[in-house]
Amino acid sequence: MLIVAAAAVPSVVISFFAGEDSQTFAFIAMILTIIVVASSVLLLTPKPSRKAMPSDALGTVILWWFITPVVTALPFILGVDNDSIVRGLHEATSCLTTTGQSVIDVENDVWPISLVVWRGMLHLLGGLATIVTAASVLAALNIGGPGIHRTVLFTVPETSFFDAVPRVARVVCAMMAISILALFAALVLLGVPAERALGDTVSVLTTGLVDPAGAGRQPLDTGPSIILGLGLIVGAMGLAIWLPLRDWKPLKAITDPELVLFIILIGVFVLAAVLSDLNVTEGLSWAISALSTSGLPLSDPNDYQRIPLTVLVLPALIGGSALSAAGGVKIARLIVLSRRAGQEFRQLGYRRSILGFQFRDRELDERSVIGVWVYLIAYIFAVFAVMIGYSFLGESFDPSIRLSIGSLTNSGAVVGDYASNLNPAADLLTIFAMILGRLEILALFPALSVSFWRG
Repeated sequence: MLIVAAAAVPSVVISFFAGEDSQTFAFIAMILTIIVVASSVLLLTPKPSRKAMPSDALGTVILWWFITPVVTALPFILGVDNDSIVRGLHEATSCLTTTGQSVIDVENDVWPISLVVWRGMLHLLGGLATIVTAASVLAALNIGGPGIHRTVLFTVPETSFFDAVPRVARVVCAMMAISILALFAALVLLGVPAERALGDTVSVLTTGLVDPAGAGRQPLDTGPSIILGLGLIVGAMGLAIWLPLRDWKPLKAITDPELVLFIILIGVFVLAAVLSDLNVTEGLSWAISALSTSGLPLSDPNDYQRIPLTVLVLPALIGGSALSAAGGVKIARLIVLSRRAGQEFRQLGYRRSILGFQFRDRELDERSVIGVWVYLIAYIFAVFAVMIGYSFLGESFDPSIRLSIGSLTNSGAVVGDYASNLNPAADLLTIFAMILGRLEILALFPALSVSFWRG
């Protein structure tokens, strides 16, 4: 929470010099509240009597995702003409989960510059939290099957679990900072205004939408759009690309199984877009943006309306790498399932044969496959449950599909403008679905047990 307070400092400075008095008050009030409460917790909490375990880290992650949107929503409530606390909470949750869609109306559609900066900072915080959690907490708990979240950065320490997390956080911060600087410099050199270049850079690397009107905004010229497309691929792959490049192993980066399948899927969805009456360039732009679950348009967003809804939501459901801020089921799980299916086909004629399969040089057993199947079933169940929830709350069929899949996959472009006119109950359901998707669904299930919190 103290890190969150520090992240708000740039917005305070900008709001002060921009003369945005209501925003200055809102940010100062938020920062002071966080400092008082967080410092009190640090000072009053006794030293733990036992070392922290992965389950303790999971509990911390769950609490962070539910508490932080409440804390960071204050500028969206006090700083603009918004009389709905739920809408302010929705806005903060959308940014933190990198879903990105905006539900707040501002006068003349001109957002205070400090709030746009705050949206960007929340995207960065949420993206960093997502990747660090995946590479540490989820890796330790083996959620989704062994090998899905594992990296060379993390091993479970013999001391407190939290002793190993800062190393992961430092590497992720460094890799993201380098990527942001490189992408921002490339866009500026190609003539993109610095303000838009910075917002789009954060958007592609966190797979979100920093600009409140980003999903419907006209795209940049060809050169900058190509740079953004490459950035979206990097953002969708996350540590799967960053770690090999850090070790100066570009061949390993470009031959990573998740990246290879991601490129293949881009080709598949380009074909689907062409069959939907888009040209190849438009289809490529949509496929990259949709698979990364960012929704940042690389070509005219009006063209995407010609794509059937059943095809439109599929890329978001698949998503990006398990070690990135992208949403969806994750490509790694599809690789495990497809290799297991291939193994079954090879054994049809030789039932007594013994075959194995690997993922990132790790031999995967039957337990791994079962874990992936359980996750997939839980994900499908969650999509239908949330969809039915929207139906009972008065939404028609098509909006229910877009809202449920868009929220659970943290894809703001799929949600679109449908989130802008929700009643408070449907708004709360959307908030819960966005957090559930960011927790990868199964991570929340242990928290439903009383014994989990007693442990």
